[in-house]
Amino acid sequence: MLRLPTLLASALSLALALAFAIGSASAQNNNVTSLYGTWTSGTGAVVTGPGFADPMNNDRPFIYPANTGIAYSFTDDGYFETAQYRFQGNASHPGCPTAVIFWQHGTYQLHANGSLTMSPAPFADDGRLQTQNPCTPTTSVLTYYNEWEMWDQWEINIDTNHQAYSIRAQNYNGKVPRLFLTTRPPSMLPTTSLTAIFTNSSAGA
Repeated sequence: MLRLPTLLASALSLALALAFAIGSASAQNNNVTSLYGTWTSGTGAVVTGPGFADPMNNDRPFIYPANTGIAYSFTDDGYFETAQYRFQGNASHPGCPTAVIFWQHGTYQLHANGSLTMSPAPFADDGRLQTQNPCTPTTSVLTYYNEWEMWDQWEINIDTNHQAYSIRAQNYNGKVPRLFLTTRPPSMLPTTSLTAIFTNSSAGA
C-alpha cells in the first residue's frame, strides 16, 4: 500500500510534468509566425541551399562564406536543412585553428511537450562535413555527416532591435545562437535523397 507522502510526491510530480507540458505547448502556440523559411545567425553569411553546399561534388562540396555562423531552413510540410561554419581552437597551436563546415537535411517533428526534433535519417547519406587545418599533413578532410538534433525549448518573437522575426532555442549544449528570418520561401536543396539522384544519374550516363 502506498503511503500518503508517496502519493503526495507522485501527485506533485504529475502536476509539475503537466504544467511543463502545458507551458511548452502554450509557448509554441504563442509563436508570432511559423517556422517556414530560412533562419540565420549573426551577419547572415551562412545560409542553406545551393549558395552554401553542393554535397554531391566531392571536389568542392562547400562555398565558404565570409563569416562563421549557422542557418536552418524549414518547409511547412516537415522538411529541414541546416548549415554551419565555425572555427575550432587549438590550445597547443593557437595559430592553427580548424575550420569546420557542414550541411545536412532531413525531416523535423513538433512534439506536444514543446520540443522540436530534426532527423537526417531519411537522407543520411547526403550530409557532408569538411575540416580544414593548414598545419596538418592532410589539410582537408571530407566525411559524411548526419546528426540528430533536438531543441528542448524554442519560440519565435519579433526582435525589436533588428525589426525581424527571431528564434530563441535551447538544446542539450545550452542556447542555440539567435536566428533571424531572412527568406521566405526557404532556400533549400531538393527535399529528397540527393545521393539516389546522383547515383541514378551517374548510372545512366
